[in-house]
Amino acid sequence: MGIKRLVAMSLAVSMVLLTACGGGGAKNGEDQNKNNASSSKVKLVFYDWTDEQAYLDPAVEAYNAQSEVAEVEVVYFPATDYAEKILSSFSSNTEFDILGVNGISYYGDYKSKNCLQDISSYVKDSGLDTSAYGNVFEQSNQDGIYGLPYRQSVWLLFVNEELLKKKGMEVPGNQLTWAEYRELAKKLTADGTYGGLVGMDNFVYMQQMGGSVMDKDTAIIRQSLELWKSLEEDGSHVPFAEKLELGQNAGSLFTTAPASKVAMFQNGTWGVASYNSKYESGEMPFKYAVMPMPIPEGGKEYSAPSGMNFLSISKTSKHPAEAYDFIKFMCTYEGASRIAEKGTLTAYSDDKVKEIYLKAVKQDTDTLAKIVFSENNVIEQIYDENYSAVETILKEEMELYMIGEQDIDTTMKNFEERRAEYMK
Repeated sequence: MGIKRLVAMSLAVSMVLLTACGGGGAKNGEDQNKNNASSSKVKLVFYDWTDEQAYLDPAVEAYNAQSEVAEVEVVYFPATDYAEKILSSFSSNTEFDILGVNGISYYGDYKSKNCLQDISSYVKDSGLDTSAYGNVFEQSNQDGIYGLPYRQSVWLLFVNEELLKKKGMEVPGNQLTWAEYRELAKKLTADGTYGGLVGMDNFVYMQQMGGSVMDKDTAIIRQSLELWKSLEEDGSHVPFAEKLELGQNAGSLFTTAPASKVAMFQNGTWGVASYNSKYESGEMPFKYAVMPMPIPEGGKEYSAPSGMNFLSISKTSKHPAEAYDFIKFMCTYEGASRIAEKGTLTAYSDDKVKEIYLKAVKQDTDTLAKIVFSENNVIEQIYDENYSAVETILKEEMELYMIGEQDIDTTMKNFEERRAEYMK
């Protein structure tokens, strides 16, 4: 199948990355910095993906305006190509300075392959208090600090309130369990409308239960897959095959006019700013509401998976001190306040940044605040150098299960055997 070829290629590139990164930085054959003879600032090249441009550009511009040490140029790549671009850049020893790291699993992977520079001494010398980033940051940096978090995400439900009103329903104001959510989705499924859509191939239930793809006991992983399958089998959710065909455009089933296909959409907080913009431009014909992710029976309220993105210094950078100066700006109040102004949830947070964010997201209720600032939110991915590869194996097997090519017993057997083989 196509997805198996894709994963095989990804693992092969990862092996190239291991070899290339361990050797340290070589000279770059292409100078990506813009010439500016009138400035004595060091020129820094920052790699990131296009989805982040709307909120990163204002923060980068603010840094460049006030900095006396560096001028940062951002090079954006399509989100679908970004991971491969980073791997190929490392494998070819391309010289660049800063990179956005999309999640803890990639962070651990790059660290284990010696692709990132240790910034522990810079953090210590600058007196930065990293406690503001919380437990996820602490757990991910037991053996040195290789990046600072600039953005975080929390999973939630986006709701087309108009579709609920047509059914004579209100958006629930209380926390739903998964069983209650499933019953609500069934009631909303009729006349071409699905009650729900699972956004990305995430394992929300597993994470809420404290599990991970690295667990030796795979019972919770199995339960998580069975939950996704049950939502499809009862007809209340968009079929996985249809979602798979749409890929990253699956969310259009929720947002695009006439917007009658999906009532509830499981997605991350990155959708807040995007959907606000779509609504204001008229592209999205309704104003969404939000609900917390459903929880397992007896689980803590407002406990949703939460992840972090990091800014790190490339192993090939010749200007780590200046790169850290930029990263520190972006990951503390000055940068965070500008990112929050665009309705994007930041990793650094104080009362002022929270106020800026909540004003920018333009919500009619305090539900979003309860969701994103909940102390009960759980880690989306644990820090493990093998996590990304093992998660990919599980997603492969889950896909075959969801489209009906194998049963759950075969799925779990294949996953456990392939994981064991990879971990040898």
